[in-house]
Amino acid sequence: MSLKAKGINAAKWSGMSTIFQIIVQLLQLILVSRLLGPTDYGLMGMVMVVVAAAVNLTDMGISNAIIHRQDVNRNHLSSLYILNLAMSAFITLIIFLSAPIVAAFYNEPRLVNPVRWMSLLCLIPAFGQQFEVLFRKELKFNNISKIQIAAYVAGFLIAFIGAYAGMGVYALVGSYLGNALVKSVGLMFLGWRTWPPTLHFARKDLKGYLSFGVYQMSSNVLQSFMSNLDYIILGRLYGAQALGYYSFAFQLCIMPVQKLSPLVSTVSLPIFAKIQDRIDELRGVYVKVVGWVSYLNAPIYLGIIVTAPVLVPFVFGEKWLPSTLIIQILSVAMLIRALILPIQPLLQAKGRADVYFRYTLIGMCVQIPGLFIGAFAGGAIGVSIAFIVIQLALFAIQYSYAVKRMVGSCLAPYLKSMLPAMVYGLIMVVGVFAVDRLFFLLMGQHANFIVQVVCGVIFYAAAIFIFNRSLIQNLRDMLIRKNKLA
Repeated sequence: MSLKAKGINAAKWSGMSTIFQIIVQLLQLILVSRLLGPTDYGLMGMVMVVVAAAVNLTDMGISNAIIHRQDVNRNHLSSLYILNLAMSAFITLIIFLSAPIVAAFYNEPRLVNPVRWMSLLCLIPAFGQQFEVLFRKELKFNNISKIQIAAYVAGFLIAFIGAYAGMGVYALVGSYLGNALVKSVGLMFLGWRTWPPTLHFARKDLKGYLSFGVYQMSSNVLQSFMSNLDYIILGRLYGAQALGYYSFAFQLCIMPVQKLSPLVSTVSLPIFAKIQDRIDELRGVYVKVVGWVSYLNAPIYLGIIVTAPVLVPFVFGEKWLPSTLIIQILSVAMLIRALILPIQPLLQAKGRADVYFRYTLIGMCVQIPGLFIGAFAGGAIGVSIAFIVIQLALFAIQYSYAVKRMVGSCLAPYLKSMLPAMVYGLIMVVGVFAVDRLFFLLMGQHANFIVQVVCGVIFYAAAIFIFNRSLIQNLRDMLIRKNKLA
């Protein structure tokens, strides 16, 4: 099978898995948020600040080094597997012992046991992590996708049953651990037959991997710290309930980016790596990826902005109304953030983890003061507004410091690739507003959420059909080629 055919097949499976994960996670957020309160989400947000950073340490950045290098052998994999397990066990122990310190920092004694349980999230994935990387490298996303679907179903069932049983924050803890356990066991079951590790460990096997991994790991840890800095500030200054309203809004808004990020990375990274030395071709593919990302995200986030006042009470319940404005503001920030996604797989494919690390440091210098100013000036609303300013700054920094350096000057096509989706999304917003106004004039009430969503989909699809039929034709041609290759 050709690289292009593998890429199409990978995109199909990754897309199916991503759509399913979004549906399951959204369903979980809807059902569980009706059973749990803001304080439960706030406590979980405090826990994840520590655990998310620790999880990035366990991999040591080795996973992407395995994809980047083309000379990986069995001894390398065995040594790396053992190292990963040892590092994960060590980090798990550190997090377990640090639980009282975390609770003292937030002045929240209820955090001790959840942090200790969640420390296992640093160890469980390590048993299957290397196999996932190898499946990704070979573009065998059908295996990964099936396992991920099973894992998310398990996590959803645990969260719902736990919340219904009145377990509070432990329902969310169980969901994370159950998801990780099912995924790790599934990856081990399938991966062990193809790449069975041995009891071999040699320091010489680690040469080249650790040097690559140090930059990658450092970047991931810093990114995790920056991603959770808002949780740290709000949790410390305003407590679990205030953080809960913000955390709920953030989870809803970050969901498309979270699901799109691995989809973009897993599919584009191997393809970028194959053409990393053909700059003109790499530039063209990168610009196309950015364009597709904008087509996926623009209708989602613009739709959330326009429907939020009816979305929140209709879907999640009246108790989450304080999160409505936060959701609208964060949707603007996340739309900008989504357009930055393809930079990480591009730098990884080029073997320039050092550039990504320095880009992360620059971003940290922008984000830390911005979030502190926003929090002190306006609490959760201030932090949300600060996020918009920060993402605009990071967007400009990304192009000038990273994109231009890797693929050459391409600002015009880079921006042009994003423009159509934004225009069609704005047409959708205007259409939904018009329908809502018409409902109000004729019936004396605003259009309900379902009507707004249906109208939004119709307006967005109609805008593409009228102004960009070539996109529809390209999709049709791609599906025809895929069927011929199948």
